[in-house]
Amino acid sequence: NLGSAWGSSNYHGLQVSANRRVGKGLQFGVAYTFSKVLGATSANPYFDFKYWNYGPQAMDRSQVLVFNYIYDLPKLGERLGSKPARWVLDNWKLSGITSFISGSPYTPTFTTTDGADLTGSEITGRIVVTGDPRLSKSEKTFYRTFKTELFARPAKGDWGNAGVGILRGPGVNNWDLALSKQIPLGSEERNLIFRGEFFNAWNHTQFSSVDSTARFDPTGKQTNSLFGSYNASRAPRIIQFSLKLSF
Repeated sequence: NLGSAWGSSNYHGLQVSANRRVGKGLQFGVAYTFSKVLGATSANPYFDFKYWNYGPQAMDRSQVLVFNYIYDLPKLGERLGSKPARWVLDNWKLSGITSFISGSPYTPTFTTTDGADLTGSEITGRIVVTGDPRLSKSEKTFYRTFKTELFARPAKGDWGNAGVGILRGPGVNNWDLALSKQIPLGSEERNLIFRGEFFNAWNHTQFSSVDSTARFDPTGKQTNSLFGSYNASRAPRIIQFSLKLSF
């Protein structure tokens, strides 16, 4: 029944985590996940959905490595035996979360300048891939994240041959840090807590997506000059401060 909708998905993963307290004032944890999310839907009624659409899903992140840590900084003022120095230098705490995450899978698509009906149906075909389009990290630039020259316009009546999730988008390399200080106000019950939070602390540029839509003219020439370039980024460094009175 061509009108029926079908779909399937599966997840397999290896998850490892560890937490450790090291000496006085330092504790950290690490979590690692190696996984794969595969699936398919019946988006094309002319082919078996597993044959046509089976592959990595958009939520697939093959590797995720996350560190968390809390460190009570040494009390230099106490060591110096100076009360003013204790007010400035003591009771500081550094904490944070560092994440390294693989990019999500995607497949380049295409449009035509002449609006040609290539498949003879309302279902759009796929782009033609003539080789391995992947580039190594050292070969990538802002305007060239994969081998754009290996994609071509399908001929009339050709459904194309691109698979599902043949490329990976940019991943995540992010550091979120917090620096806080507890200021005692005459007793253990009364404290003033200063906290500074730094999201994407090193202001590391993190691209989030790629222009993956080719545009072909009737001769098969690719005319989108930005095809294969980065076109969006995650948030830059964000800093916020807070002051809390506890009593």
